[in-house]
Amino acid sequence: MEVLARVKATISTYGMLVRGQLVLVAVSGGPDSVALLDILYTLKEDFGVELAVAHFDHGLRPESAADAEFVRELGTRYGLAVYVERGDVAARRAATGLSLEVAARVARYEFLRRLAHQTGAGRVALGHHGDDQAETLVMNFLRGTGVAGLKGIPPVRDGLYVRPLLGLRRREIEAYCAARGLPVRHDPSNRDPVFLRNRVRLELIPWLEERYNPALVPALMRMAEVCRAEDEYLGERAAEAYRAVRRGREGGGVELDLATLNGLPLALARRVVRLAWREAAGPGRPLEFEHVERLLLMARGQDPPTVVLPGNLVVGRAGDVLVLGRAAPAVPSYFEYDLRVPGVTRVPELGLAVESEVLPTPQGLNCRQIPPDQAVLDWDVLAGQPLVVRGRRPGDCFTPLGSAVPVKLKDFLLKQKIPRERRSRLPLVATPTEIVWVGGVRPGEKVKVRPTTQRVLWLRLVPLSPPDAR
Repeated sequence: MEVLARVKATISTYGMLVRGQLVLVAVSGGPDSVALLDILYTLKEDFGVELAVAHFDHGLRPESAADAEFVRELGTRYGLAVYVERGDVAARRAATGLSLEVAARVARYEFLRRLAHQTGAGRVALGHHGDDQAETLVMNFLRGTGVAGLKGIPPVRDGLYVRPLLGLRRREIEAYCAARGLPVRHDPSNRDPVFLRNRVRLELIPWLEERYNPALVPALMRMAEVCRAEDEYLGERAAEAYRAVRRGREGGGVELDLATLNGLPLALARRVVRLAWREAAGPGRPLEFEHVERLLLMARGQDPPTVVLPGNLVVGRAGDVLVLGRAAPAVPSYFEYDLRVPGVTRVPELGLAVESEVLPTPQGLNCRQIPPDQAVLDWDVLAGQPLVVRGRRPGDCFTPLGSAVPVKLKDFLLKQKIPRERRSRLPLVATPTEIVWVGGVRPGEKVKVRPTTQRVLWLRLVPLSPPDAR
């Protein structure tokens, strides 16, 4: 009863569940996710939600098929719909160059996000708990981090993922499973010392608890809560400061007013620089501490007036502004890759990849709200046609969304005021006869989503090395 009460309090505190929604419960078969399913099933009437079970088989272990069958039977025992998908994480790792752990995480979240779209689920419940939180904080500390890293795993992320067990310890969850007689599966890879998280869990944290603080994990959980609130407050103040510092975006570069930037408290100035970097370099590209400090030195006139930083971003002073803009490295005159649908297509020439998935047309889809680095196209029109990601070619024409007449791609990009150095770095998704998306700019008219569209092709541009986010 104590466990149920504490989980109920966590759900209420963070507004995790909304009455009337469908909640997908991500179940691996381990104690954490099995307890999560049982607890949410017990509380579902209190919160007025419906449940369904989601399981992603990574295909990495011989027993993974048995795990999937276990979850099917478990969900059926609760009378719930069960959705199981098997992925080829090893192939994804080979195709993307990601680590095995990151490739597995990307594939798992891609499945959960897609399934939420397909089923209309408003939330996806995950089984992360307090010990996971402590491990994440220790790992971030070892790498070197600020307040943002010390806030750990968020209770709610992207308005979709929720973690009702964050206030519980692993041993409490295991005791709950034992008391309830819940069957569970155990993943032997969770004890493999090749993974840093396992070494932190099995070696470092027990050593720290024994030698320094027996209550280490609760202390780290409290620290995460404190840092989360402070990071949220500083983030709001930094966004206000960024609006005051940012002059505009000219010629593809972000301009910051030097006098205003130099007048900010150091904590805000650092965050403002990171916000400017994110806008200029794109999401998912990390900015190291030493780079932030170098940019602040430049702002004060204490470093060379121009420098090229990782991500091929040129930063320099120009009068009373600091300008962050993309350099224009040479791009091979010809590159072309078959678009993997669904899947991830690497474009190393541009330092990015194109993610694709086919979904039923989401209810209430408003294509005007889709950001430029994404596109939603009519799959009913495209299905059966070979699709590629390629660069510009002489004589390229394009029929942009909103126009019935094809125009030269060069003229279209000029009209859109795309800087010259950026034009050759735009990925083009095309059929053998036409361009259907100028990546980062606009989709084509002939493949726009119509009221009769049954399925959509959802495309996203992502950096080749996404951040490690739980």
